[in-house]
Amino acid sequence: MSKRFHSPSDSISLGLLLRKTANYTVIGLLCALALGGILSLYLVLSVDSREAPPPAITRLIIRKPRSSKAFVLKKQRIQPRAMTKKVTALKPKLQLPATQKLSGVSPFGKIATFDYTVSPDVKLNLKASDIDLSAAVIAGTKEPEKRIAMREELIDLQALDTGKYKGLIIQDPSDRQKVKGFVYLGTAWANDLEPTFDSAAKAIPNLVDALNSQTGISAQVDAHLFIDSQELFRTPFIYLTADEAFELTEREIENLGEYLRRGGFVFADNANPSAEYSQAEASLRKVFRDALRAQGVLRLIPNNHPIYHTFYDFDGPPVGSELEVPDAGGQRGMENIVIAQPSYNLEGVYLDDRLVAIYSDKGYVHTWARNFGNEPQLRFGVNAVIFALTQQGSIAQQQIDFFSQRGE
Repeated sequence: MSKRFHSPSDSISLGLLLRKTANYTVIGLLCALALGGILSLYLVLSVDSREAPPPAITRLIIRKPRSSKAFVLKKQRIQPRAMTKKVTALKPKLQLPATQKLSGVSPFGKIATFDYTVSPDVKLNLKASDIDLSAAVIAGTKEPEKRIAMREELIDLQALDTGKYKGLIIQDPSDRQKVKGFVYLGTAWANDLEPTFDSAAKAIPNLVDALNSQTGISAQVDAHLFIDSQELFRTPFIYLTADEAFELTEREIENLGEYLRRGGFVFADNANPSAEYSQAEASLRKVFRDALRAQGVLRLIPNNHPIYHTFYDFDGPPVGSELEVPDAGGQRGMENIVIAQPSYNLEGVYLDDRLVAIYSDKGYVHTWARNFGNEPQLRFGVNAVIFALTQQGSIAQQQIDFFSQRGE
């Protein structure tokens, strides 16, 4: 070939160029794949494992009941006073109103009322007459000169203890400590109320023992009483206690209100009395406001009320556990509790002029549950039971009138 047309590119081998280009291309691809793999592995291993945040939720908070200003009687801070409790048996000054008469002559006096339960075949007069009682004065059905001897009375209380009635008592008005009869006592429960703390399990059994040992009444511990049950209307005395907030259902409120209107009696005891305006206090007060509404009146029980002289004599309610400082026990929030001031009166719920319930801000449930050192408190419990079973207008009074009229 003539060198005239010779160029530097003529010395390049095309086959060699293609082979080297292919080799470099393969090497480049392998390097790219290696770098990509290393980078992917690094990204996978370097990612932190985190849990997904929980979804946003809306919490519905239902607050427990609180007492209203219209029904709650505020505690008054008063100067403490020295209190002495008289437990000697003194004869009361009896005021004997004119009532229906029964035939027959006997050496004692007016027949004392006793508790009973409602039966379907008994027509009841639910209108409560005025209460004018002193000590154990119970409106009876006999003239003073035609007194009834309890041993000769036609009503055999033990024969009536068949389970139909939860309590019947006869008391001699000339000697108020001369009583006989029977009663079944239990603690009230509800759908949102379960008094399972230790004192609640021991209080009623100790009160039953006090009734059996100090009176002529045969007392027994009854099963738990549910407020929405028809058993309520066969029960003369209901003990209601709580140490925290609770709320009754509509059925329970309606049943309790009807029970009080028919002559029932409730002893409501705040088991957390040392805390001022506690949730238990608000719930117990709300029970009566809901059950009786505008018909019920809450006011202080004067210290000369007949309930303090029904069996034993007191010049006011005995001290309960309201002066005991609660033990925080490591619980949070207990350090902010305001200690309640001592209360020298009990509060009562009145329906017309009849005392249908006691509200105790003194925590008798804890003193009753003790094994010793609680004699004054148990004696007041005896008074409360006998008063509930013998006061005018109660279902007990209606029942004794029913039996007395049948004997005419």
